[in-house]
Amino acid sequence: MEELSGKSLSCAEKEKLKEKLAFLKKEYSKTLARLKTDVAGLPAQDTWNPSSLQLVSKFKNPSSSCSVDVSAVWWDRACAKEPCIVTACEDVVSLWKPLDTLQWEKVHTWHFTEVPVLQIVPVPDVYNLICVALGNLEIREIRALLCSSGDESEKQVLLKSGNIKAVLGLTKRRLVSSIGTFCSQQVQIMTFTEDGSSKDEQLLMPPDETILTFAEVQGIQDALLGTTTVNNIVIWNLKTGQLLKKVHIDDSYQASVCHRAYSEMGLLFVVLSHPCAKESQAFGSPVFQLLVINPKTAQSVGVLLCCLPQGQAGRLLEGDVKDHVAAAVLTSGTIAIWDLTLGHCTALLPPVSNQNWSLVKWSVTDSHLLAGQKDGNIFIYRYF
Repeated sequence: MEELSGKSLSCAEKEKLKEKLAFLKKEYSKTLARLKTDVAGLPAQDTWNPSSLQLVSKFKNPSSSCSVDVSAVWWDRACAKEPCIVTACEDVVSLWKPLDTLQWEKVHTWHFTEVPVLQIVPVPDVYNLICVALGNLEIREIRALLCSSGDESEKQVLLKSGNIKAVLGLTKRRLVSSIGTFCSQQVQIMTFTEDGSSKDEQLLMPPDETILTFAEVQGIQDALLGTTTVNNIVIWNLKTGQLLKKVHIDDSYQASVCHRAYSEMGLLFVVLSHPCAKESQAFGSPVFQLLVINPKTAQSVGVLLCCLPQGQAGRLLEGDVKDHVAAAVLTSGTIAIWDLTLGHCTALLPPVSNQNWSLVKWSVTDSHLLAGQKDGNIFIYRYF
């Protein structure tokens, strides 16, 4: 990506990129045909054995309100950083520390009486701080949750308020948010110090389209993607704040969510999910898609489509992607996991104790999968 790296590509490198993109286009039809074969060969739900998931521990959040999110963070306690779990209900956010017996103890609690919690917003590289989004259906506030030094009392700090359309925690202790719509939109990066106090703010050039989601580009820390309401992917240079490109993606899937992006050989590999996708005779019910973008030409091509396995109905409710694996809660109440290098579903986790799953997140501290139910039950699985 010339605009981001500051280096010009040689003629040989440009030709190599053209050849790779042409190869990916040819492979697209082959991939779709293979996907149809793989899906047809998967066992039905009643014979599925999720051998790649192992239950490690579980606990219950005692809050009387519904669970809305779960996440993993590093927390500094007694001069030692340890992996902790954060649970969010509509009126309370709790921090849980691990015990030697694989049980969990609640150590901090933040209460909310006016505006309900919508989601947890993890910020990498920051310790002893949790960011959360609050609102009714749409985000109205972003707050930082932390503990005062000395007495360990919990406190909240208002970071942003308004008509917030998207928010994401980035590496290097940064938080990006989009406030407003169209011409009145403001896209801003806030940087924290290591102890969690805010440091400075930077404005990014806004597109003339409302941002739906953000995604950081693995391999290029100063690149940021955003998906918009008109099915475009926009690309920023975070050093300059410049909006570099707009790439239009397939109109077949509206309101796509961008989860992850990776850079290789000047191309962007973007993982999208399609919560509004309709079932088709050719592809079934698409959930995740791997898209390849040439940022110089703004061309894109889909190279992988992950669909519901046989015996599963409905669509994606929420999903999360980490490295080469993707997990989704389906409207049927089941959790499904796909290996993005293989292109097919590798595990199904049916409802437990007649309670549907409502939350799923990959842990950022290890290879565990965090799964939750609305009644406050949190399950931790090892995926292998």
